[in-house]
Amino acid sequence: MSFLKIPFWIQIFASLLLGLLFGILLNPETGFISSIALKPYLSWMKLPGDIFLNLLQMIMIPLVIVSIALGVSSLKNLKDLWSLGSKTLLYFIFTTIVSVSIGISLALVIKPGNQIQTQSVVTNTTIAKTDLKQNEESVPEIIANIIPKNLVNVWSKQQMLSVVFFGMILGIFFLTSRESGAALKAFCHSLESFCLWVVATAMKLAPLAVLGLMSYAMVQIGFSLLFGLVSYIGTVIFGLFCILIFYLSLIFTLTRKNPFRFLNQVREIPLLGFSTSSSSSVLPYSLKLAKEKLKLKETVADFVLPLGATINMDGTALYQAVATVFLSQVYQVNLSTIDLFLLVGTVTAASIGTAATPGVGLVILTSILFTFHIPIEGITILFGVDRFLDMCRTSVNLTGDLSCAFIMDHIWKETKTNEKN
Repeated sequence: MSFLKIPFWIQIFASLLLGLLFGILLNPETGFISSIALKPYLSWMKLPGDIFLNLLQMIMIPLVIVSIALGVSSLKNLKDLWSLGSKTLLYFIFTTIVSVSIGISLALVIKPGNQIQTQSVVTNTTIAKTDLKQNEESVPEIIANIIPKNLVNVWSKQQMLSVVFFGMILGIFFLTSRESGAALKAFCHSLESFCLWVVATAMKLAPLAVLGLMSYAMVQIGFSLLFGLVSYIGTVIFGLFCILIFYLSLIFTLTRKNPFRFLNQVREIPLLGFSTSSSSSVLPYSLKLAKEKLKLKETVADFVLPLGATINMDGTALYQAVATVFLSQVYQVNLSTIDLFLLVGTVTAASIGTAATPGVGLVILTSILFTFHIPIEGITILFGVDRFLDMCRTSVNLTGDLSCAFIMDHIWKETKTNEKN
């Protein structure tokens, strides 16, 4: 059987295991090879991973801009359905903020990244802390600088908050100037397709990248990485479970319906999401189930579910929050209280623009790490287990979309259903 015919997750898992094995054998702690003899080969070991990371970074900024702009512009019926749209958006923003806060809180309490310590980490920490001290700004300056003065400068420095703001402004333009913005919007669709093609191409290098980078990580970090990853995975999964309980409590509070009956009715959707890792690919079945099994109004289902597949990524937001704090602990980058509040805002805004396809969450995570001066190489530690966590958070994302549609069907006034053009 051809290697390319092997399921992608098996390729990644096999590469992860081989990388761990090679890294353990080559680690100076085992005594098979000295660090001096190994040093000339380390850069070659991580070359495939560097190429993989560079491909992701190459399209990171344009992908974030066009994804957010097109996500906002997908609210083309917002004027006619203002009541439903405003409630839905507020719900999505609220649940995303709660999800990010849960992720940050769990990571700060459990401290999974403290299990991983290295000399190279200390070196990077000194640089990162120096950068943070040199770039300290007051809160008003931080808020003012979110509005980009120079797009080229924002692009080169990869200032994520400014990039997100520009994407939102562009999306508002598409909403308010449909005819004059049609050509630019079409260009954004093409640019998004190109970026996703690059992501898909980069993913073909992923098994080799994981093999090399995981070996490199084990050589550099050592055996503490293994326990640290177990703690990290447990933190993310426990956080996703907390989000699920949060959804059920919202259903009971706002609709007075049995939340467990709802969960039983939609059980096929999380399972499909777990197997596909893509909210958008499961959307047609979600719409069918919402109308036929949950008996939701067509207006609600047709508006909320496609919108949710575009901008409601609570599971992804929690994962990005946990991963950011985890890697800040690994590299000993201290996040201040202001940084944590900015992290909530950044992850919330960035999750709105996260495309509903496998692998794109890593691109968004890369941009968030840049924002908080955390070494981007850290995502290579996470990549080997990302596929499994991607499956888990996609299930939560889809459950969140359906729970929102279920709640909106109960709290949105029936008289608004005829307000269409």
